[in-house]
Amino acid sequence: MAIGILNEYRNLILDYSIIKEFGGNSVFSDFIDVIATRNQDVYVSSAFKLQHYCLIHQADSKDDGSVYAMKELCSMLLPLHKLHSVQTADTAEFIRTVADIEDSIMIMTINSLLAKRLREKKIEFKHDIMILRTDRYELYHGSEEFFSSSPMPEVNPIALKKAYLDSDSFCNVGDKVVTGNNQMLELTKRVSSGAEGMVFLTDNRLKVAKIYHKGVITPLRWSKLTKMVSMGIKSAGICWPQDLLYYKGVPVGYTMFLGKGKTLGNIFDGPDAMVNNFPEWKREDVAATLINLIEKYIYLHMHNIVAGDIQLKNALLYSSNAVYLIDMDSVQVGNLPCPVGTEEFTDPRLWGRDFAGFVRKLEDEDYSIAMLVFSILFCGLHPYATRNGAETLREEILAKNFPYTLDNSNEEFIPLGGYNYIWQYLSEKLRTMLYNTFKLGRSYEAVQWYEAVLEYREDLVGKKYEDPEAYKVFPKMDYHPTAEALAEAAPGDRNRVAPGAKRRFSSVADATRASSVNNPFARAAQSSTSPFSSPFQNPNSAPASAPASPFAPKTSTPTSAPSGVYVPRQNGNVGSNGNGGDNGNNGNGSSNGGNGDPAKKKRFGLF
Repeated sequence: MAIGILNEYRNLILDYSIIKEFGGNSVFSDFIDVIATRNQDVYVSSAFKLQHYCLIHQADSKDDGSVYAMKELCSMLLPLHKLHSVQTADTAEFIRTVADIEDSIMIMTINSLLAKRLREKKIEFKHDIMILRTDRYELYHGSEEFFSSSPMPEVNPIALKKAYLDSDSFCNVGDKVVTGNNQMLELTKRVSSGAEGMVFLTDNRLKVAKIYHKGVITPLRWSKLTKMVSMGIKSAGICWPQDLLYYKGVPVGYTMFLGKGKTLGNIFDGPDAMVNNFPEWKREDVAATLINLIEKYIYLHMHNIVAGDIQLKNALLYSSNAVYLIDMDSVQVGNLPCPVGTEEFTDPRLWGRDFAGFVRKLEDEDYSIAMLVFSILFCGLHPYATRNGAETLREEILAKNFPYTLDNSNEEFIPLGGYNYIWQYLSEKLRTMLYNTFKLGRSYEAVQWYEAVLEYREDLVGKKYEDPEAYKVFPKMDYHPTAEALAEAAPGDRNRVAPGAKRRFSSVADATRASSVNNPFARAAQSSTSPFSSPFQNPNSAPASAPASPFAPKTSTPTSAPSGVYVPRQNGNVGSNGNGGDNGNNGNGSSNGGNGDPAKKKRFGLF
C-alpha cells in the first residue's frame, strides 16, 4: 500500500495504534521509509508510551512485531531529536495542544483509542486525518469530515435474537469434546460450577473447558466467542477464549487458560481479608495489583474490546505479579455488546438501560475504571460507603455523597477502620482525581488513571514519603493476621508468580536489565530513571511546586540532562499546575525540544 502522500507534510501526529496494528509488516516499513526520506517531526501524547507499557507487560507473542516497531521508530528518531511528546494522557488536551502545528497530519487506525475518543467527545481538529487500514488509507480534511464519514457503530442485530443453540446432550467428566480445528479433548475433572456453566480440567494441562448449561448459548454469545477465538489473544493474565468446543456437533463452550488464586472480592474485603490473605503486603503491593489490572483493561481497549462488567469478582489474584481477568465471554467485542453489568460499578447514566441493546463507549468504562481504582486502593471499600448516610448505596451514588475532602476538613462520614488515613496518605494527584470523579462528576480516561497509579507506586518504591505509615496497607492501624493465615503464608508470598507464568517487569528499568531487545527505551535507561511519569525536563527551568498534601514525597534536587535523553521524574514535573489531576500547563512537555523552532522548545518534550 502506497502512503507516499505523507511526503506532503512536514509534521506527523502519530497514534500508538499504528505501532500496535502494523508493527512488523510492510505497511510500517513503508511508513518508516517515508519519515526517513522526508526528515519529518513526529508528535505523540504521553499515552503513546503508556500504551506500549501495557502491551509489553502482557507478554503476548503476537505483539512481537509491535515491540520491534517501537524500537525501530525510537532508534531512528531519538538521535535526531525528531520524536516529540506532549505531556498529557488526556485526548482532548492533546488535540488542543497539537492543533496549531502547521503542515501536519494525524495518523491512526479506525478502532484506535484516539479515534474513538475523538468521536465520543466530538473534539474539533482542523488539520488532515489519515485512517490507515490493512489494504488502504482514508484521508479526511478535519474532524467534522471524519465524524460524518465514520459514525459510532450501531449494535449488531444478532444481539436482539433470543434463540438458543443448545443440545439436549449433557457433558460431564469423562466425556470428549471437539475443538473448532477438530482436536479431541477429554473433560477430566470439574473444578467449578456457576449460573452459566461448569469449568473442567482437560487432558491438555494448559487449558480448561467452560461448558455452558442449557439455555445459555445465544446467537450473540456464540458469534462473540467465534470472533474472540479468531483474535488470538494469549496474554497469560487474561483468560481469553482459545478454542470453540462442540459435543455431538452442537456448540457447548470454549477452552481458555486457567487462572490461579482467589477473586479480588474475596481478598479486597476489608482489613481481616487483606491481612489474612497477604500478611506481608505493603502499600506498593496494593498499587502494583491495581497497575496490573488497569494495564489489562487498557490492553483490551486497544483491541476494540470494552470489558463492560468490571467488578471485583471478575478477576483472580495470586499475587501482585499474577492477576487474571476471568469471565471474558461477556465482554463487548466491536459492535457485539456486553449484555450484563454490575450497578455499583456502572456509570449511573447507564442505569436502567438494556445492556444488550447498545454499544458501550470507552467513556462508559471510564467510570468503572475509577471505581476499580478506589476499590483496590481502599481494600474493597466502595467510594460512596458512608457513616450516618442514606439508607441505600444507590441513594448515596445518585447524590454523589463522597465522604472525603481534599483538605481533610470533615471526616464525620468516612467509615471507621482507618480509611481516612488511606485517603490522607494517597498522592495528591490521586486524591484530586478521585474527588473530581466521585464528588464533582468529572471523568478521566483509563490511561490517566494508569499514569497516576504508576506515579504513586514509583513514589512508594522510591521511598519518597517521610512518614513510614505511608507504606502500610492500612496506615496508622494495627491489624494482624490470624495464626492460621501466618502458618499458610509462604516465604516471599508478596511477589510470588503463578507456575508457568512469566514474572512481570515492575519497571522499564527491570525490562532493560532483562532484555534490551524487548525494551525500546533501553538506550536511555539509567539506574535512577523513573519510567512512570513525565520523563521530560527543561534543564533551564525550576520544578513546579510540590503537592500540597502533608504527606507529599520528600523533595529532591532535580538534575538536568541533555536534550532528548530519558531522565528521572522530578517532584512536580508532571506537566501540571499543582492540582494533581487537571493537566495544567496545557499538557505541554517541558523539554527544551532540541534544535529547531523556539516555540516547539517551549511546548513539547522530546520522547
